[in-house]
Amino acid sequence: MKSSPLALAIPLFLVLAPTAVCRTAKAETEIEGHVGIATPLVTVAKKTTSIGDQFTILDPIGIGFKPCPKLVIDFETVVATAVHPGGNTGLVVDPGVVYDTGPLAVGLRVAWKINQRGNVGLIPLFNRGLVHADRVTWFVEAAFPTFFSDDGVEFNAVLHTGVGF
Repeated sequence: MKSSPLALAIPLFLVLAPTAVCRTAKAETEIEGHVGIATPLVTVAKKTTSIGDQFTILDPIGIGFKPCPKLVIDFETVVATAVHPGGNTGLVVDPGVVYDTGPLAVGLRVAWKINQRGNVGLIPLFNRGLVHADRVTWFVEAAFPTFFSDDGVEFNAVLHTGVGF
């Protein structure tokens, strides 16, 4: 896969965007994390599949840095295990930014499937905290990973739940 200016521009934007959002000089960086479980509900590629055709369990694990109260720079990895039918276990590295709008957090990740043909992906996401306890939140998230490679474009709709701390 040939490298395009877009492949460089998106990660650069994700790194520089926080400086525009966090203008507070006194902002203290907080560290947070999350673990969860997710599954693709539908995948649209050369062949479209649903959860009934290919059941895969995704285990997202992330650590994030909050340069200001509403913004998280998040470093996530996802272990993907094909359950039915069985298959290889994969790894996706997908750092990104997540902004808390109040009732909903929205974000964008850039992603790479490890040990796959040259690829890059974008993952828009929408996250809602359901239950808040002392420094722990149970959340639900809708994510829409879209990967670009020599094989074409692959779009997924993924349901994710987990705990953030």
